[in-house]
Amino acid sequence: MSRMRMYTWIVPAIFFFGWQTAGIAEEPTVTGSQGAISVINTFHAALLFTMQHAKSLGYRGRYARLEPTIRQNYDFSKVVRVTAGKYWRDLNHDQKVRFLYVFSRLVIATYAHRFDGYSGESFQTVSTRASGHGRVIVRTVLIKRNGSRVHLDYLLRQRKGQWLIVNVIAQGVSDLALKRVEYTTVLRSQGFDALMTRLEEKITQYE
Repeated sequence: MSRMRMYTWIVPAIFFFGWQTAGIAEEPTVTGSQGAISVINTFHAALLFTMQHAKSLGYRGRYARLEPTIRQNYDFSKVVRVTAGKYWRDLNHDQKVRFLYVFSRLVIATYAHRFDGYSGESFQTVSTRASGHGRVIVRTVLIKRNGSRVHLDYLLRQRKGQWLIVNVIAQGVSDLALKRVEYTTVLRSQGFDALMTRLEEKITQYE
């Protein structure tokens, strides 16, 4: 994984909505959470395949390989509402549709851009724990070839009987919290169109 940049942006731990996940404790699996574990294992398998074939696939091939798995296992409709905060209710229908479309493309593009090589890494699912309101956290680690471990916690909730990812916490840092701060700041100071332009520019950079 010579250029994988997944964790270079990590900053001191952020705790968001009480989802505190610093460190991974060995815990029993939460009853009824096997479906959530299956979602994460499927997602990790897709990431691992993409990393192992990163060079031959190229960016567009990695995007195409990851897109169906990410769209199937992410609750994008929930995530965009959270990242927009109180400004979500001010958006009209067309703006909400555009936000959902652009944001989902950005998430896929980010994974396709960052997971661009393989150096013997593996994923391990460690445990699960309840997180209130029917949600569950699946605790995992990315194990590098040198034995170092990167903690990855996934927050999932059920929608229509299906477990879906709503947040990723890397080394204690909530991706959802970071995006909420960034997006609401832009919405407040510059407006919706400016935020969409910013997200679309990121996608173009990754391409």
